[in-house]
Amino acid sequence: MKNVCPILLSLLFFACESENQHTENNNSTTYAENQLESLEVSLDTVKVDVGDELIMSGAYYGFGLSDDGQSVYFAEGQSVEIHEIDLNELKLVQRIQFEKDGPNQAPNFINYLDVLPKGEFMLANYAIQAIFDSQAEKIQDLNLQAEEFEGIDESMGSLYNNVLVSQDKKKAFSLPSPFGEFTKGLAVLDLETRNGEILPLPELALTENYQVTFSQNGGMTTSGDMIRMQKIKNQLVIYSGSTADIYLYDINTDSLNFITFNHQLVENRKTGEFKTEAGSNEERVEISAQMRKQINFYGFNWDESRQQYFRFGAKENGLNERGEKLPSDIFLFSYDQNFNLLGEKKIEALSNLFFNSFFFDGKLYNYKPVEEDPGFVRMTLNY
Repeated sequence: MKNVCPILLSLLFFACESENQHTENNNSTTYAENQLESLEVSLDTVKVDVGDELIMSGAYYGFGLSDDGQSVYFAEGQSVEIHEIDLNELKLVQRIQFEKDGPNQAPNFINYLDVLPKGEFMLANYAIQAIFDSQAEKIQDLNLQAEEFEGIDESMGSLYNNVLVSQDKKKAFSLPSPFGEFTKGLAVLDLETRNGEILPLPELALTENYQVTFSQNGGMTTSGDMIRMQKIKNQLVIYSGSTADIYLYDINTDSLNFITFNHQLVENRKTGEFKTEAGSNEERVEISAQMRKQINFYGFNWDESRQQYFRFGAKENGLNERGEKLPSDIFLFSYDQNFNLLGEKKIEALSNLFFNSFFFDGKLYNYKPVEEDPGFVRMTLNY
């Protein structure tokens, strides 16, 4: 089942204050026939031709597809580079090396990458958030600090967390969380007027119950579920590992929708109470492991060939008597282009793959180094 609750941004804050908040619910029944009931998957591994280039294949961190979906770009964290791989030829076709100082200085480690039209890239970390062209020249400094935007409280600090940029480069979006605090909402930032607002995400607030933190000597380590965001087809999908439910933000119409699901094969959200403050790092690890024994939902993959979405979920099963990690239960879910649930299936004998993946030519690709070169494990879906 899918329920959609449109929220007009111009009325959002007023509506949140009103006890009689008006929402419009469009209900649809769950699938009459499970699309994935007879699903069979097959896997193969392919290697990328890098020619004479020396590639640190284990250092890729963050990726994005080109506008036409024919290339994938990876951030290479150690050397501050972007590598373009042609998916038809499975060949490295471009290395873009960014500068580490001067007027075109890029982040010394790329925490967030957003691939934009015309061979441009948004690169961000805590210190630098900017847009660069394919020649590694900085063409737009985003400067995503709270004090730079009218309407954003300065206590919010840096706004770079999970940052993405609209295709026309006029707006930026992020999920700010001041140090030691939970995500405050969706930040919508106008890069031309330097105005901004933070839209609450109350239906994902349960995520905070499934995070555990160990603090020591002024520092902290947090594990568990997070609120995350991805950009698909000019919309933002905002999701959490704690629940199947999502928010959709339409960049063209500036509207925020909340969508709920009624899965039959798994629970729709985590339940129960866990300590959120651990007394030791060992306790943090143990609490986090217990949380992961419940369902964890991952991001969405858009398959252009089928015109639908796919999503993975997983439940961990702890350790065996020898202290070895037991295989997780892996689930695949399918949805139509309007996020109506079409099917679900537990996939047997599949390791923890494909949680950061993409579709190309109807197959699901997941990055995996092959020997010393880049490569992919590909999943073919037959149903």
